[in-house]
Amino acid sequence: MKIFLSVGEPSGDIHGANLAKHLGQLLPGAKIAGFGGPKMREAGVDQLYPLSEHAVIGFLNVAMQYPFFVKRVNQAAEWMDREKPDAVVLIDFPGMNWHIAKKATERGIPVFYFVPPQLWAWAGWRVEKMKRWVKEAFTNFPFEDKWFRSKGMPSTLVGHPYFDELNDQILDMEVVGKIRESGTTIIGLLPGSRGGELTQNVPTMLKTAEILAGKYPEIRFHFACYKAKQADWVRAKIAENRNWANLPIEIHSGKTPEVIEASQFLIAVSGSVSLEFLWRTKPCVTVYQTTWFNMQLVKLMKKCPFISLINLLSEEEILPEFMDYKCQSQSVAKVCLDWLAEPQKVDKLREKLDLLRAKWAIPGACERAAHLLVQRLQNPGLATPQPN
Repeated sequence: MKIFLSVGEPSGDIHGANLAKHLGQLLPGAKIAGFGGPKMREAGVDQLYPLSEHAVIGFLNVAMQYPFFVKRVNQAAEWMDREKPDAVVLIDFPGMNWHIAKKATERGIPVFYFVPPQLWAWAGWRVEKMKRWVKEAFTNFPFEDKWFRSKGMPSTLVGHPYFDELNDQILDMEVVGKIRESGTTIIGLLPGSRGGELTQNVPTMLKTAEILAGKYPEIRFHFACYKAKQADWVRAKIAENRNWANLPIEIHSGKTPEVIEASQFLIAVSGSVSLEFLWRTKPCVTVYQTTWFNMQLVKLMKKCPFISLINLLSEEEILPEFMDYKCQSQSVAKVCLDWLAEPQKVDKLREKLDLLRAKWAIPGACERAAHLLVQRLQNPGLATPQPN
C-alpha cells in the first residue's frame, strides 16, 4: 500500500511523523512518501521536499512564492502518476494542499484531511472546495466537527494530534531547573515557528519586556525559539537596541517545552502551541501582530470570536488575546503587570485550565486517525459518516 502525506508547517511535521509511525505499525511494508520535515523523515517517510522548513505566512508572502508552490504541486502530481498511491493525506497548510487535493481527485485517488484547515474561523466558503476534493475530514475539536457536518462535509472527530506528542514528551529537567534558578519570576516568550511571525512579533515582545523589567527588576525572560537560526535572529534583533541588550533575557532553541514548564506565565504568538499551555496549565497572553494589509483581510474573513484555541474550547475569553497591525506592547504589559501584582489571579487561571484539560486534552488522535484511514482503504465500500 502507498500513501502520500503533504505537510507544510513545523507543527504539521510532528503530527505527520506520529501518523506515519502508526500507519507503519498497521500496514507493515507500506510506502509512505510526501512533503514534510525532519521528524517525518526520522519516522521513515520518503521525503520529496522538506516543505515544513519552508513555511511562510501572510497573503503577500504566499503570492510572491507562487512559482515555488506550483513546482511542488507538479512534483506531487508526477509522483502520483508514477506511484499510483492508495490515498493522499493532507495536514493543514490549505493554500497548497487544495491544489494537491485537486490533482489527487482528478486521478481518482481518495483524499483525507487530517488536521483540516480552520475554515470555521475564516474563509468558510472554501468548504465547498473541500467537499469537491476531500473524501473525509478527521477533525480535531467538537465544535469543528459540528461545523463541517453542518456544511455537508463528511467528518469524524479524532481529537487533536498535538496531545499525542505532549503525552509522550520527556522534559529535560536539568534545563527546566536552570531556567527556574535564573530568577524569582520567569516569563516565557514564544515568538512563533515561522519567519514572518518573528519579524512582526519579536519587537512587540521586547518592548513588553522592557516595560515589565522597569517595574519588576527580578523578572527573567526566556525566549523559546523553534530552531537555532531563529534564535540567532532574535539575538541580532536584541543587539540593535541598547535598552533591549540590557534586558535580563536568555534565548533557547529547541527547548520550548522546558521554557513553558519553567515559566509562571507566557507571552506567545497565536498558534497550536496554545494547546501545550493547556496541557501544562500555564496562563498565557496571546499576541499576533501582522501587517496592515493582512489585518484588513483578517477583519473581512474572520468568523470566530477568538484567536486562541484555549478560548475557543472554553467558549469564553479566559486568557487575554491581542491581534492587530499596531504594536500591542502596552496592552500586553498591562495584563502581565496585573498578574504580577496579584499572583492569585494566575492560580485561578490555572484551575480553569486544569478543568479544560481534563475535558479536551485527550491523547490518541494519531492512532485513531491511522485506524480510520486503514479502515477506509481496506473497506472502500464502507460508508463515511454522513453530515448533518
